[in-house]
Amino acid sequence: MLAYVRPADAPTQSHRRVWPRRLMLIIFVVFCMEVGIMLAVLPWKGVWTTNPLVLRYPELRAFLGNFFVRGLFSGLGLVDLWIGIWEAVHYSED
Repeated sequence: MLAYVRPADAPTQSHRRVWPRRLMLIIFVVFCMEVGIMLAVLPWKGVWTTNPLVLRYPELRAFLGNFFVRGLFSGLGLVDLWIGIWEAVHYSED
C-alpha cells in the first residue's frame, strides 16, 4: 500500500495563523463556560431576586422570581455550556 508523503517544500499553515485561532478558541470556550455556569446556577440563588437593582422594581422582582423565567435563564446557560463544549471538541486547524 502506498502512502502519500507531503513534499518537504510544501508550505504548512504558519504559526501566525494557527496561534491566534487557538487563542480565540480558548477565550471563547472559557467565556461560554463562565457565562453558562452563571446563567445555569444564579437564577436559583437568593441573590437573583434580592439584589439592589431588582429591589427597586417590584414588578421586575416578581417577573424574575417566576419559576418559568428562572428555568428559561437556566436553559440558556445550559445551551451556552453546550456551545462552548461543542466548539472545543469540533475545533480543527484546516
